[in-house]
Amino acid sequence: MSRSVKVLTFLCLLGLAIADEPKKIYKMCIPHIYYNDCLKVLEEPSNAGILMECVPARDRMECLEKVNKREADVIAVDPEDMYVAYHMNNEDFHVISEIRTDVEKDAQFRYEGIILVKKSSPVKSLEDLKGMKSCHTGFGRNVGYKIPITKLKNSGILKVELDPHLAPTERELKALSQFFSKSCLVGTYSPYPEVDKELKKKYSNLCALCEKPEQCNYPDKFSGYDGAIRCLDQGEGDVAFTKTSFVKKYFGMIGDKPESTKPEDFEYLCEDGTRRPLTGPVCSWAQRPWQGYMTNADTVKGQENLKTLQNRLDTFFHNGRAVEKSAAEHLLIKPDLILHEKKETIMPKEYLERAGYKDVIERDGSMAEKVRFCITNDIELEKCNTLRQAAYSRDIRPEFQCVVHSKDECIKAIKEKNADVVVLHAEEYQKGHDGHLKPLIYESFGDDNVYVAIADSNASHEVLAKTPLKYDKNNKRARYAAYLLNSKRGKETCQDSADSGDIEIVNSKDLSKHSNKQLVCLDLTAKPVSEYKTCNVEAALPNAAFVRDDLSDQDKGNLVHAFISLSDRFRPHGKNEDVFEMFGEFKQGYSNVLFNDEAVAFVTEFKPRNEIDEKSFSTLHCKV
Repeated sequence: MSRSVKVLTFLCLLGLAIADEPKKIYKMCIPHIYYNDCLKVLEEPSNAGILMECVPARDRMECLEKVNKREADVIAVDPEDMYVAYHMNNEDFHVISEIRTDVEKDAQFRYEGIILVKKSSPVKSLEDLKGMKSCHTGFGRNVGYKIPITKLKNSGILKVELDPHLAPTERELKALSQFFSKSCLVGTYSPYPEVDKELKKKYSNLCALCEKPEQCNYPDKFSGYDGAIRCLDQGEGDVAFTKTSFVKKYFGMIGDKPESTKPEDFEYLCEDGTRRPLTGPVCSWAQRPWQGYMTNADTVKGQENLKTLQNRLDTFFHNGRAVEKSAAEHLLIKPDLILHEKKETIMPKEYLERAGYKDVIERDGSMAEKVRFCITNDIELEKCNTLRQAAYSRDIRPEFQCVVHSKDECIKAIKEKNADVVVLHAEEYQKGHDGHLKPLIYESFGDDNVYVAIADSNASHEVLAKTPLKYDKNNKRARYAAYLLNSKRGKETCQDSADSGDIEIVNSKDLSKHSNKQLVCLDLTAKPVSEYKTCNVEAALPNAAFVRDDLSDQDKGNLVHAFISLSDRFRPHGKNEDVFEMFGEFKQGYSNVLFNDEAVAFVTEFKPRNEIDEKSFSTLHCKV
């Protein structure tokens, strides 16, 4: 065989080998609570052969780690997740596709924040806004709150004092209250109702222009994107902070239901003080980026790999519309959204900076004080740092800082003002008190999570009074429930978990498995299993966040605000539970890291069950 024939034969065989080489299956990381939704999309017949796989993770924070560690290839993200990725390993993450609306598919940004004034307004610069009456979309929102504060502060016009006695939120509210004469800024200023009420009373001029100043919350005629314009047009406002698409809708430049047909009476105010008509080019002063898909550098090395992944995502996204609406929305898939493929990848920092959004997230600056969270080991440090990143990116202030000591050293550090807060278990409460600390925040298990005693419906009173208890000795709450029941039965001893026993200690969440049983109350009376809220043997005290006992009311308020904000966002069914799972198993093999896995929220008041307070709890133990 000639040399040329041999070479040709080799090349043919090589080509066949390459053709037969299996194509890459791309792994999409999904928070575990939405894992089944991802499977539903892949099970759609139209997705047959798409060569994608759903990889479950604890939450989006862990998904970012998995993409960075090459355990997954791609993740759907918000701009705030991109901010976390930028701090995690900016050069390794790449935004490859944007999730845009079909209506604004050619828009570079999700929306643009603008300043709207009347044409007759004397305002000729940002400085001239001082003393004006302002209309905002709402507290904490991007174009109506975060962007104005960020831009006015960075321009040196809005003075946000670094008063250590004020919470970061109150500093911003105070600055706005002093800058504008009157405003409409509706919303919940604090997740803590008493603080919210106090702030609205203290800075009442921020609610003065609202339809219902005494309520200063949604719904309000002058709230939201269109409400801010309405406040300027129909109310007493001098300036409105909103976004361009709603300006166009309001004045009939798009859509068919305008509220006003006189766009010529209003103008955009630009950062440099110039003005532009609404019918001309927009001058926005900051933008919110689109949501999108992000991957790592290796996955999209080379244009061909980039295009392959983008095509797979486009198919996944398009076919995802066929599944039930709620399942699709959990994956950021909606009927009015499309994928816009980036011709070139872009790193998250650059992506955010193009929109000026990095400054919006960081608007409080690096000089603001932090909550020094004292933790005791490496796994707690890992969770604390994850919490810190998730919280900061989602606008929870004050920012958290993690410091490591032993538990005794943590208590000492807080007493000496070298740390601010530590989580103590019930058995450690007394140590906290001895170190001049006191509880400020408690975990809550919710009303439907208590430990109960169950027995056969035909069990006699004598049997209930003497029978051994069956319970999980490794479960602290079950153990204390057993101690309490035995103390009420007058038993001086208690056993380890038994394989048999006429009374079993179980969680009320599992009562559906025991519908043929009856509850045994502490007085040994019996009730149906549906009565677990009033007939239970719950005896455990929750973990609590302890602080210095001489902490000022203002500092306590700051800490309460931070922890309640964490709870509101990251608890089960919270606004961002898929971003960071506050409660539940943090890592496989590590239970109850920082907080109890069964907790569902933070609360400021502990309501004892079965009259078990700190004093009576200390008497509960197993007497041998």
